[in-house]
Amino acid sequence: MSPNDLEALESICQRISLNIPEKSPWRWDKEFNLALAVIDRQDEIMVELPLTLEFSHKWDFTTIDNADAPVRDHFQASFGIVPGQKVFTMEPVNGVVLYAAWWPWGDDERISLRLGLISVSDKKLENAEVKSLICRWLKLD
Repeated sequence: MSPNDLEALESICQRISLNIPEKSPWRWDKEFNLALAVIDRQDEIMVELPLTLEFSHKWDFTTIDNADAPVRDHFQASFGIVPGQKVFTMEPVNGVVLYAAWWPWGDDERISLRLGLISVSDKKLENAEVKSLICRWLKLD
């Protein structure tokens, strides 16, 4: 897939990044193969509101079963969603769904915001391809 095929997703990532505080820079989370920003609770509204506006869907513990099968299955198999966590998803673009996972910490002081991609077509995305795209979009080294 050509990177140009996903330009709309790049634009969304860039707009989301405008509200990420400087003290919470994006970095690559090797464990989950996702971009990660750790947000202080005091910045919650400033960061979450754009997610609500940019993404087509917002899922939580009570609604994830209503998501399309590839999206639902990805989250149930990869992470699971517990009360308090949210996942924001886009409509597919060329068989790829951009998502943001919103995971409050147990200390109620911070929130992990992760960005990733899910393939919802027959062509699966390799981890290296996901990392390359997201790092380029977020300007990560």
